Amino acid sequence: MESLERKVRSRDQVRSGIMCTAKTIARCEGWQAVSIRKIADAIDYSAPIVYEYFDSKDVLLSEIRDEGFRHLHTEYERILKLYRDPEKRLYEMSVSLWTFAVEHPESYQVMYNLDGAFCSLPVYQSGATQDVGKLVSQAIFSFIPKSQDSIRQLYFEWWSVSHGLISMAMLLKEEQPLEKSEQIFRDTMRRFVRGLR
Repeated sequence: MESLERKVRSRDQVRSGIMCTAKTIARCEGWQAVSIRKIADAIDYSAPIVYEYFDSKDVLLSEIRDEGFRHLHTEYERILKLYRDPEKRLYEMSVSLWTFAVEHPESYQVMYNLDGAFCSLPVYQSGATQDVGKLVSQAIFSFIPKSQDSIRQLYFEWWSVSHGLISMAMLLKEEQPLEKSEQIFRDTMRRFVRGLR
C-alpha cells in the first residue's frame, strides 16, 4: 500500500514538474515556443514519457488553465468567508484576480488564450471557469438580489472590465509601469462595485 502511495505521489510530482517546465519555457520564450519535445529536453525525459502524462500540448494547456481557475476558486471561497460586506467581497475578488495575473502571468495567459497560449476548449465552456463564475455571481447576488439573467449580465460586465484592464496592463507593460496600471485597476473596480448598488 505504501509503495502504491509513493508511486501516485511520484506521478503527481512528475505531472507538476512538466507543467512548471512548460510555464518556465513560456516565461522565457512565449507560449508558441512550448512543445512536448522542448519540455522533454528541459527535464531530461524522452518525449514519449511526457506523452504518458499529457497526450498533447492542448491537454497540458487545459490542465494549466484548470489549475489556475482552481486556485482562484479557493481564493474566492476564502474571500466569501472572510468578508461580510458584499461590496468588499466583490472588490477583493477583483483584486485577487489582478494579483494572480501579476504573480502567475503564464497561467493567466493560458486561462484566457493570450499570447499564443491557445486551448481548443473556449474559456467560457471550461467547468473550472464556470465554477469560478458561480462564486462571483454569488457575491453579486448577495447585495443585488435580482433575476438570474440580470446577475449573468452583471457578472459578464465584471468579467469584461476586470479582464480587459488586466489584459491592457499586460499589453502595455513596457509603456506604463505596473504600479500605475494596478492603481487604475483598483480605482476602476472600486467605482464598478459601488455603481452596482
